[in-house]
Order: sequence, then structure tokens, then C-alpha cells
Amino acid sequence: MDIYATVLAVLLIYNNSLVLLGPSAWGAGLGFRKAYLITLAGITLGAATSPLRPIQLGPAEFAYLTALYVSLTLLKISVPLAVAAYSITGLSAHSALLWITSPLFAAVTYPLCKLLKGGRRLTAPSLFLTAYLFGLNNVALFAKEPSSTLVATAAGAYLGLSLSKWVLDLAAVRPRTALAVNLTVAAAALAGALTHVPISFTLVAYSSLLAASSAYEIRIVKIERFVRAYLGVVAALASALIFPFLKSQLLRLALPNA
Repeated sequence: MDIYATVLAVLLIYNNSLVLLGPSAWGAGLGFRKAYLITLAGITLGAATSPLRPIQLGPAEFAYLTALYVSLTLLKISVPLAVAAYSITGLSAHSALLWITSPLFAAVTYPLCKLLKGGRRLTAPSLFLTAYLFGLNNVALFAKEPSSTLVATAAGAYLGLSLSKWVLDLAAVRPRTALAVNLTVAAAALAGALTHVPISFTLVAYSSLLAASSAYEIRIVKIERFVRAYLGVVAALASALIFPFLKSQLLRLALPNA
């Protein structure tokens, strides 16, 4: 088992379950057991069928990503671990463009909120679709072995779903809002998968919730959450510039006579 990839996968899945999968499930009236099984099946299947290759993580990458996660979490900034990991190993112009412009996918949410009726029947399938694309587009980057992926998914999803019940301002969303957000995130994830670039599910979800707030003329989520999620993406981009320098300094210290 690759301990580095497994630990980062647990943190990644925990975050997504906390801010997206859990709240959308509770808003639609799904019970914990059903939501957990759907999430577990969706993420595991998505990671197993993904065209994305797992990234190579050494001690330096793991230490840097963990430090980034802990420090920004203390500042209440959402860290898109898949985006950060991808950025320090394979940043490109089109990946940076996709991350910066990903909130634009929320333009899909407004008409969905107006057109969708009910939504409760489709919530479970949409939750599975979102979980599947999350596994396909994000978790696959850390999926070195099926067994470790299953362990990470089981642990991360359980913790995230359990604690997401405390995210009261998100748990109050209506079934059709949850459906609209899930479909919006799924569209963004599909675009990322087709271009082999991971997206920030948290950023797209908060962007979508802001659009839903506009559609229903009520506040569903605080704009501060969107700002912090966007800052997380900016931090991930900045990490691509900072990490090579830090890694070279660490190597120089480790090999002073080289």
C-alpha cells in the first residue's frame, strides 16, 4: 500500500464528502447508510475506470501537500488536493485556465433550478453520478492499488458524510437544488476528465450554490465560502511555482556534497 497516496486520498475524499456529497444527500432526504453506499460505490468505480494516471508522490511531495493542506485548513481555506498535486507534477496552460474559469460552469445551475421540478427521485442517481465523476477526475490521481483506494474511500467518505451534518447552511438545500448542483458539478468534472485535468469540486459546488441562491432569491451559502474555495485554487497554482524551489533546497540540504 502506498501510504502517501492513501493518506492524501482520505483527506481528499473527506473534504468532498463534507462540502458536497453529504449536504446534497441530506438536502434530498437520503439516509446516511444509503448515501454512504452510493458514495462508496461511485468513487471506487470512478477511480477504477478513470483515464487519468496516478501521480508519483515521493516524501517531498507528500510533506509539501500535507503542510499546504494543514496550513490552509487552519486559515479556513478549502484546499483542492487533487488540483494541488496535479499542479506540482504537471501544470499546463490549459489546466490553469480550466481551474481559473471553472466557476463559469455555475451558469448551468440557474436554468436547471428554474426547469427542474421536484428532484427527489433523481437525487440518488445524481449523487452516484457525482461520486463516480469525483473518483474518475480526482481520486484516480491517488489510486495506486484497488485495495488502498477502497480503504481511503471507506474512511474518507464515512468521516466526511458524518461531519457534513453540521454544515447547516448547506444541509438545508432543497432536493431540486441538490440535483441542480450535482448536475453542474458533474458537467465540470466531465470536462475535466475529457481534458485529463482534475477540477476543484468544492469551488464548482460553491459557485453553483451561489447561482442557485440567485435563482431562488434566497441565501443558500455564504459568499465567503466561494471566496475561500477560489483562494484554495489560487494557492494550488502558486504551489506549482513554489514547490520546485523548495524541493531543490531540500535536495541540496540532503546532499550537501553533491
